[in-house]
Amino acid sequence: MMLQSSWRTKRSIDMPSDAGLISQESDYPKAIQEVLDELHQMQQTPRLVTNPDALETLEREIRQRTDHLGSLLVGYHMQQALDSAALQAEQAQLVSQWPKPLKNDGKVQVRVRTAQGLAVPVWVA
Repeated sequence: MMLQSSWRTKRSIDMPSDAGLISQESDYPKAIQEVLDELHQMQQTPRLVTNPDALETLEREIRQRTDHLGSLLVGYHMQQALDSAALQAEQAQLVSQWPKPLKNDGKVQVRVRTAQGLAVPVWVA
């Protein structure tokens, strides 16, 4: 995976939750459910595929949705890990041992490109 910083820094209001801080702009559970609903709709409404082009189009649409779902799930799990107390404690220890003072810009959004090639946003401190 490759970290890719956003061209411009996005900021949002953080809201407390059971899993730490959730950004209003990165609602992974909602986005995951939307893609699952799309896939379910595709399953409920079979398409009549009568030629190779139609089959290729159907396969491409399914692959795009499943790749999107996979990327959202990876982003969700990465954000949970980044927000975990264990990682934040390690980060605080590393910062305290740094030879020079570091500037804290607060939480900023970066995009991580997944193996499928899609970029997902995560918030890092």
